[in-house]
Amino acid sequence: MKKKLLFASLLFSVSTLFAQVSKPIEMPYVDYPIEKGDHDEVTQQYCLICHSFGYVLNQGKKSRPYWTGTVSKMVNEFKAPIPKEDQQVIVNYLVKHYGYESDAKH
Repeated sequence: MKKKLLFASLLFSVSTLFAQVSKPIEMPYVDYPIEKGDHDEVTQQYCLICHSFGYVLNQGKKSRPYWTGTVSKMVNEFKAPIPKEDQQVIVNYLVKHYGYESDAKH
């Protein structure tokens, strides 16, 4: 009895994977504008591997130490494949366009 119940539940699970949809599914497009210049292509090259630029925008304006720590966390904890020489380029870009220097008043 247990085998029949297990087989039936497995068959139901697999059959739902192959269910047909009556109309096409459309995903909404969300445009996250990226500030151009100052090596934006390097930032896009590495950051967009794992997440949309919306993730950066949602952080709000942050200080240089924050962005430095964030890039470090992406490399060390999440294993982002960012070469050492590009890490500072990304931090500089993020501070200029999405942050502020620590000693600046805001």
